Amino acid sequence: MMDEPRQTLICSRSWTSADSELAFVTRSLAGAASRHSEVVVVVPSPAGSITPDGAFDLAGAGWSGPGEWPAAGHAVRPAQLRGAPTVIVDEADAATLRLAKELAPGRAVAAVAGRPAAPGVRPLRFSGAPEGKPAEVIGVHIPVNPLAAQHRFNGLGFTGYLLVLSDRAGAPEPRPPTEMAAWLTARFPAADVVVIENGSAAVWRGRALRGEVNVDTRTDLWRLLAHAKMTIDLAPGEIVARECVESLRFGTPIVVPSVSAACPHADAGGGMSYRGFSDLLRAVETLGDDEMRAGAARRGRIYADARYGDPVAFVDQVARQLGLAPAL
Repeated sequence: MMDEPRQTLICSRSWTSADSELAFVTRSLAGAASRHSEVVVVVPSPAGSITPDGAFDLAGAGWSGPGEWPAAGHAVRPAQLRGAPTVIVDEADAATLRLAKELAPGRAVAAVAGRPAAPGVRPLRFSGAPEGKPAEVIGVHIPVNPLAAQHRFNGLGFTGYLLVLSDRAGAPEPRPPTEMAAWLTARFPAADVVVIENGSAAVWRGRALRGEVNVDTRTDLWRLLAHAKMTIDLAPGEIVARECVESLRFGTPIVVPSVSAACPHADAGGGMSYRGFSDLLRAVETLGDDEMRAGAARRGRIYADARYGDPVAFVDQVARQLGLAPAL
C-alpha cells in the first residue's frame, strides 16, 4: 500500500487581501510547497465550505466574523486534511496560532510574519542576511515583466523622474504630498517628482501639482518603476519590500528607510538608505550623479535577479527549510 502524499497546511487570514505583501508572500509559499506536497489552505469562512481560488481550494474552518478565526474550540477540521502536515501561518498572532494548534496539534509552525515569534514558532525570513547564515533567507520569487521597460507609462509624457511610493493612505486630495515627498519637491525644484498614492500618480514640480493619472494595474506600476531615475519607497513592505525588489530588477536604484526590510536590498549595492530628512536629501542627491546611479543600477539588478528572480531556486529553498519531500 502506497503512503499518502505529504501535506502542507497553510492558515491564512490575508489570503484574499488585495495588494497585500503578506498575501503575496503567503500565496508564493503555497505555490512552492505545492511542488513537493499537497497543500491545504484554511481561511476564515463558514465551516466546511470550499471556495475555488485558482490553483487552490480554500477550506473554511469556521469564523467568528468576516476575516476572523472561530472562537477557541470551535474550529472545524477540513475533511481533506489528514496525516501530520507541515504548518505555515501568515501571521503568528494568538488567534492564528491557536487555530493551527487545534488543526495540527503538536506540530511545529513556521510563520511568514509576526516577530518575535511565540515559543515553538519559527519565523521565516525573506529579506536580510543573518550573519553567517545567508541560506536562512528565502528568496521568494518576485516576477516582473521585462517588456515594461520597453514602453513608458502611458499617463506620463516623460521619463527620468523621482518616483516616490507614499507612506500614507486614504488621502482625500492630492495636496502637497507626504512630508518627505514635499521636502523633495522643495530641494529639487527642477525635478519631476511622481508620487504614487491611493492608486494614482501625482506629478509635482517645485511644490506645484502638474497633473494626476490613475495607476490601475501592476503593469502600470512596473512601467513607472522601470522608467524612473530612482525609486524612493517611504514605507516598504515589512516582509520583503516587494516594490523595491521589482525596482531593482528593472535596474532602477532605491532609496529606503534605514530600519526596514528594504534596507538590506540597498546595502547589497542597489541604492541608499536614510534616517531622516537630511539623509533622504543627501541620498537622492548622491544617486543623481549618473555614474553613481549606473553602478547602483547594475549591482542592484544582479543582486535582485540572483536572490528573487529564480523560481526554481525558490521552490528548492522552501523544500529545504520546511523539510518537505522531494519534488512530485
